[in-house]
Amino acid sequence: MAVDLSAISRRLDIPPEELMKKSILSFVSHEIRQAEWETSDIKERYGVSSPAELEAQIKSHAVHSHPAWEDLIRWENLENYVYRLRAIEAELKLAA
Repeated sequence: MAVDLSAISRRLDIPPEELMKKSILSFVSHEIRQAEWETSDIKERYGVSSPAELEAQIKSHAVHSHPAWEDLIRWENLENYVYRLRAIEAELKLAA
């Protein structure tokens, strides 16, 4: 389904550039919230506050390595994703 940004911006009486910026900021904000929720779930599951702490628990056999290794990898990937999202968010806010 193709989206006609110009038509939508006219219907909402918002310039296309502003609509696009607000849309991206909304998406970025949503993705950050989702990633933080998932990260919080991992923290709670293992009772840790950082990926390094979870890794230490895995290595000391305080938690079972499976699925903890997968959760650790997921957590690190989520942190990287949030870092990239926050960079985009900052760029868009500076372009005001």
